[in-house]
Amino acid sequence: MIRLPERAPQASLLADLTPLLDVIFIILVFSLLTANTPLLSLPMQLPSSSDQAPAAVEAGERRQLLLRADDTWQLDGRSFTSLEQLRSAAELSGADRLDIAADRDASADGLVRLLAWLASVGLTDTRLLMDSDDE
Repeated sequence: MIRLPERAPQASLLADLTPLLDVIFIILVFSLLTANTPLLSLPMQLPSSSDQAPAAVEAGERRQLLLRADDTWQLDGRSFTSLEQLRSAAELSGADRLDIAADRDASADGLVRLLAWLASVGLTDTRLLMDSDDE
């Protein structure tokens, strides 16, 4: 039987990059964990609400409240020029159910003040209505 000489396994001409990738990964993780990233936050001053709860209205009805872009309000078809006027005229209690819709260009401050007032009144059944962007 004829035997051929066995060839020695050839070493790969390409360098093994695994240790290099390990070192790069460790340095990347270390730099991500030690980087000083600034915390992004918005300064916000929430109003203090010390108003007393107004008289109750019929429980069970779902009422509609709209905040417009010009900071006017509309509750069940009645218009109000300010939140203070809405507070004095509206008869909301904790038993009411309220749907809140805000215009896309309305200020967030008005909505935050409204939610603080509703919490002070004890109204907990509220829904924020949102419009989808699929239009």
